[in-house]
Amino acid sequence: MKAVILAGGFGTRLRPLTFTKPKPMVPLVNKPVIEHVVDYLASYGLDDIVVTTTFLREMIMDHFMYREDVDVHLSYPTEPYPLGTAGSVKNAGLAQEEEPFVVIQGDNITDMDLRGLIDRHYEAGGLVTIAVTRVEDPWNYGVAKLERDGCISRFHEKPDRGKCFSNLASTGIYVVEPKALEFVPDGVAFDFAKDLFHLLHAKSKGKGNGKIYGYEIEAANFWVDVGQPDGYMKAMEWMLKKANRDVFIGDNVEINGSGITGPAVIGDSVVVEEGSSVGPNAVLFEDVYIGRNSRLEQCFIGERTLTEENAFIKDAIIGANCELGKDVEVLNGKIWPFVSIPHRSTVDNTIKRFVRFDGNGNGRQAGIESRNLLRTLSDEEAFYFNMRRGGKIVHTGFVAHSLEMFVDMLKKVDQRSIDYHLKEGYNDFAAWIRDVFRDEEFASEVAGLRWWEPRSILIGLIQEHLDESKSRMEEGYEVL
Repeated sequence: MKAVILAGGFGTRLRPLTFTKPKPMVPLVNKPVIEHVVDYLASYGLDDIVVTTTFLREMIMDHFMYREDVDVHLSYPTEPYPLGTAGSVKNAGLAQEEEPFVVIQGDNITDMDLRGLIDRHYEAGGLVTIAVTRVEDPWNYGVAKLERDGCISRFHEKPDRGKCFSNLASTGIYVVEPKALEFVPDGVAFDFAKDLFHLLHAKSKGKGNGKIYGYEIEAANFWVDVGQPDGYMKAMEWMLKKANRDVFIGDNVEINGSGITGPAVIGDSVVVEEGSSVGPNAVLFEDVYIGRNSRLEQCFIGERTLTEENAFIKDAIIGANCELGKDVEVLNGKIWPFVSIPHRSTVDNTIKRFVRFDGNGNGRQAGIESRNLLRTLSDEEAFYFNMRRGGKIVHTGFVAHSLEMFVDMLKKVDQRSIDYHLKEGYNDFAAWIRDVFRDEEFASEVAGLRWWEPRSILIGLIQEHLDESKSRMEEGYEVL
């Protein structure tokens, strides 16, 4: 029997951590989430595993190279564009299998009896058997209603709170017959929960061998979706308890006269300077540096982020490669990757910058299309104008989804925003042109500007490049 790990999502609920790592590669007690899932499957003898993934897939493939064909065989089918959960499984060739296969979400952490689910599937004789569990917030999941024989008589994916007819939630773990994929259309996005299950239910009424069955996991078993912060913290605490500890510290860590309060996880090569306190419910990814006399609790700190002394971070998620100056407070805030926060500033909201997508991470190849200066950008790639106001870092309300919009907003935005993004030592405008539009020469020209120069010089430089691109397009040349 084969197993399929669905690992193609963009991890939006864990952003900004998943801008620089695919969700399956987010470390959980210093091991990627997907490796916990692989270990779980392998413990039941399921060692032939298909991983469906798109976003930053090479990171997943590279991680498992050391393990390939040692105790498991992993395959990664190429997906031309996101095909949804059921579509990606059909694309992987599972419709041609002779035996049913197990499907598990790449963000599921559980100790449920997988053998019991498989046995239940063979006994019931349906097309699909879904592992279900009772939850307090069923509206966040697919909700199922079971008949006495275990048949699912109703199923609704993430209903409104007032329309939950059951507290039985789909865990995202299924056993599927290959012929169920005959109902999945080719070449279009098609999901198990949103599409296939409803279609099978409608087509199978009155036909026992086509029904969908449920398998309720034992109340003592653990299951959680770690694709959102609360679930991640529950999984971390559960794993630490299983290991009879409340703090996990990685390799090459330096903790200099500071206190760690569990549950907490400290990643590899982290440095915590003297007089600091970390935890409870703090997760520091690899290569994080925490300056002296800092306080961190109920927070995630992304890889290679640096805080200077006297940082206070609570109820926050900070992305990778950020730099926080002295006396910075982040309270109930989120900070996107590669953001610098000046000394003595407070963040209590979401501070966005822009995100660079490499390869085909978001379905678009890097190259000529990316270097088109006239293209419209996604929300992630757009430029967010921020500024410092009254000691707080805030968003101005201006978001540029193109270079033309950027020029227009440069004429209107508060000067404090220009000062924030164009400082001595770094230049967000040049970084945006380099990382999103992939134009090194243009970016170098912008990087040569100084913070004290009038904005008109920056506006003129960008407008010149835009006019040149428009002229090339009108003349019939390829826009680069």
